[in-house]
Amino acid sequence: MNAYHARKGFTLIELLVVIAIIAILIGLLLPAVQKVREAAARTQCSNNLKQMGLALLNAENSYGQLPVSYRPPSPNPRVSWTIPVLPFIEQGNLSSGYNTSFNWDAGPNLALTTTPIKIFNCPSTPNAQRIDGDPTNGNWTPGVAVTDYGASSTISPLATNLSYNGQSMANLPGLLWKVTSTADPRRGVRLLQCTDGLSNTLLVIESAGRPELYRQGHLISTGTAPPNPYVNGGGWCRPGSDIDFLPSTADGTSYPGTCAIDCTNGFAYPGTSGPFGTEGSGAPYSFHSGGINAVFGDGSVRFIHQTVDVVTFASLVTMSNGEVLPSDY
Repeated sequence: MNAYHARKGFTLIELLVVIAIIAILIGLLLPAVQKVREAAARTQCSNNLKQMGLALLNAENSYGQLPVSYRPPSPNPRVSWTIPVLPFIEQGNLSSGYNTSFNWDAGPNLALTTTPIKIFNCPSTPNAQRIDGDPTNGNWTPGVAVTDYGASSTISPLATNLSYNGQSMANLPGLLWKVTSTADPRRGVRLLQCTDGLSNTLLVIESAGRPELYRQGHLISTGTAPPNPYVNGGGWCRPGSDIDFLPSTADGTSYPGTCAIDCTNGFAYPGTSGPFGTEGSGAPYSFHSGGINAVFGDGSVRFIHQTVDVVTFASLVTMSNGEVLPSDY
């Protein structure tokens, strides 16, 4: 026999070392891949809001006012601000088929409002197949398609802890305010009425994951149908998906509190009774790290950090309250 024998393959120990090295490399690469994916999703989310902002500005130019969410007393049909905006986001077919004489989930409208609209959804949000519905009907079948965004409508009347210069901020309106009177059903805001400055006033913000209930990144309830706990809101066609800003406590379970963003995506809504009545119970929330995307009255999209002071965020909601904003929100 020759004294020298050529090696054929790895020994078991060498193979185990190679596998361990590969496992370590995969472990190092996965967080980087996830960060790249999230960065892309956050950019797409920002682009969605940019398109919505431009659509709203074009709508204001065409109609002479910003769209409103019409929330009259029952049995009058409710109409979301999203309906008059549809032609400006290349959804003219949905717009032409929508009949404002019916509610958003009734008559011919249901065949339209079950249609998902891509720019109304953030790619970071789990369960893109979730649905929303009218809680007063007792079930959500069939349900309507959802959105991860909400109009910055008003400061909630339940936000009794919010004040600026000693004056309560509860009930102060934003740019996309709600109209509840049948006597004046379509009166919207003109951009010139925003005396706080368009770059300082919110139009649309993230309120992701609704009607499923989340608190601090954890899914609390799927909200598939009443009487399970859920957030009232989420359908892109629903006026109830607008955000009447109400800060929560740090754990996201109650209100009013000092947390403006990301403690919860809304407050549990077991039925039509209680402080919310038939109004939405959504809150500012996203699945991005550290805050939410938002589009402002000038069409700019910015990232608002979850550490933002609650009065500062409320000041971004109001359109003519004269607040002086810090530069670091």
